[in-house]
Amino acid sequence: MHYLSADGVQPVEFGLDWAFRLGTLRYQRFDGQPVVHVSPVEWNLDPRIIRQAAYDRFYVEIPPPDPGVLSFQFAPQSFPGTPFYDYPSSSPDPSRAQWLMKKIKGADQVWISLQDAKLSRRQVAEFAAQGRMGVIAEFTDSSDRLMHLSRTPNPRPGKRPGFRPYSSGFSTALAVTTMALVIAVGTVGAYTDHTWLIFVVLAIGLPLMVFSVRWMSVVPRSVRARWLAARFDGSRSVHVHPDVFGFTAELVTQIAASRGYYYTAWDRKPNGQPTEMVFVRADTGTSGGTGTNDRTSDDMT
Repeated sequence: MHYLSADGVQPVEFGLDWAFRLGTLRYQRFDGQPVVHVSPVEWNLDPRIIRQAAYDRFYVEIPPPDPGVLSFQFAPQSFPGTPFYDYPSSSPDPSRAQWLMKKIKGADQVWISLQDAKLSRRQVAEFAAQGRMGVIAEFTDSSDRLMHLSRTPNPRPGKRPGFRPYSSGFSTALAVTTMALVIAVGTVGAYTDHTWLIFVVLAIGLPLMVFSVRWMSVVPRSVRARWLAARFDGSRSVHVHPDVFGFTAELVTQIAASRGYYYTAWDRKPNGQPTEMVFVRADTGTSGGTGTNDRTSDDMT
């Protein structure tokens, strides 16, 4: 039973404070540091939940220094597969290096997907340094690594744009508008002498309808990463469907946690089918537990 599973733990059933504590533990304690000690009493969490959170973040349990705590060691090599993505590149392709430097030039901060960049983590960091940028955060699982580059350690969030193509409202409006146009053109073709319009609908309209639903998949992953981060804009709660952005639930949740949002549940249709992940912003002092630091997944390599 996993924390992010649509059919697994539903933190909202245990209250928001429980979800905040679990999210803080999962992403600010099990954040890649070599050894982590957790007191179930101080965190007010079931030891089984703590062990699951550690396992999900590639930690193995080790003997504790004190009977009142659980101890874990970061050991991704002990898990099957490749837990953290890195593009296999021994030497950078000049065209990809040029692509990256073009993105960095003149920008205060950029988001880079290694799948997009086709450069290794080390190469992106080196080119960023040449462009006077630093890696301020990384978010990774086995599917991709998203690197947030900036000229300052704590960049100000960009202004909230009026036009937000990543919003669910835009996608819905695009799909509905496209469908209405296709139906209108098809109707004109069927009830007038312009029967050629029916062939236009079949040749162009239907593919356009598919594109209106799946258009986000053609947007570069680096752009989608920036759009995803912009979703967590200070609102009390945020709903995100990972499939819309094309990222795993784990990557979405890592980015959310870095902005003070924690997963609370899956929003569901009346038939019980999960639709969107629900994140709630943790208010200062809400998430208890032992001391945390500002790291997320930055040191997970």
